[in-house]
Amino acid sequence: MITLQQWKDCEGQAFTLENGDSLTLAEVTMPISPEGWECFSLLFAGQVQLEQGATVMRNDVLGETSVFVVPVGPLGASDGTYHFEAVFNRQVASA
Repeated sequence: MITLQQWKDCEGQAFTLENGDSLTLAEVTMPISPEGWECFSLLFAGQVQLEQGATVMRNDVLGETSVFVVPVGPLGASDGTYHFEAVFNRQVASA
């Protein structure tokens, strides 16, 4: 499982999709999480249109992973950039 800090360390980096297109991890946001939980979201940007669903992507640092992404509005900026969000809400493993 990729940790929040590992995602945070990859902000601004490219992720290559299975079809050769790429997305950039534009932002990692961390709202206040309940005790014992890790809650964060990833915002990806790219000039590719994707449907909502699991997307396999690869990054030089994190390797290959599957992330459930949802298109977020506006659907396309004037420059052709689209945005996709992945939201994580998971319990923190006990030591």
